[in-house]
Amino acid sequence: MVSTGSQGEPLSALRRMAHNDHRLIKLHPGDTVVFSATPIPGNERAVGETVDRLYHIGCDVITPREAPIHASGHAYTEELKLMLNLLRPRYVMPAHGDHKRLRLHAQLADAVGIESERVFVGENGLPLDIDRRGAAFGEPEESGMIFVDGVDIGDPADVALRDRRMLSDDGIFIVVATISERTGESVVAPEVIFRGVPFIEQADGLLEDIRSEVERSLTRAVADGIREIDLLQRELHDDLAAFVYDRLRRRPMVLPVVVEV
Repeated sequence: MVSTGSQGEPLSALRRMAHNDHRLIKLHPGDTVVFSATPIPGNERAVGETVDRLYHIGCDVITPREAPIHASGHAYTEELKLMLNLLRPRYVMPAHGDHKRLRLHAQLADAVGIESERVFVGENGLPLDIDRRGAAFGEPEESGMIFVDGVDIGDPADVALRDRRMLSDDGIFIVVATISERTGESVVAPEVIFRGVPFIEQADGLLEDIRSEVERSLTRAVADGIREIDLLQRELHDDLAAFVYDRLRRRPMVLPVVVEV
């Protein structure tokens, strides 16, 4: 039986067989599975997991490490030249592989007599426009990784990505401080809300210490004559971020909210 899955692809037939998830084929102890391809760099882990699952079932697994069974899925030089000679294409656009292989493919076209102006060596984001007049490269287009955020498509702001990474790694602290509009001093105990902060349960008395730090920060701000809400929130953020890092060795997002009454 010939099957896909030599690179450990998640939805391939062999991967499903290895996980006993194929609806038609079930492997049994004593079955022999032959990998005739070597792992593509980056796929080693997926291939290794597939092989290990096959051994767990009881299969005998043969890879190019055990026997000289490797078979390339790509055409060789003379095969590509034969194809070009048989087809005699009007245009040639080398595809698949890195820039080295694209250039070598273009040289094969030159070797069989195809003019260089009819060979298009492109790159990601460079479209080839084909119409009645012929073929030519168009204007570069955006290519690569595209973020999808809700219904919006495109690159989100760097600060949004940074904030999301921070939230996913270390969580968030929200501190609500209520101050007197007349004096700027704290009038009620600060409220501290946290979500997703690791090991918070192990930090004995941390919440009370944070409240005390908020009080100290507000007192310093009053002494320094800082009364604007934006400046107060900035001072609170800097003081609390340093305090939390000193206690937890982590950098959760700190959102101070100052309410005047």
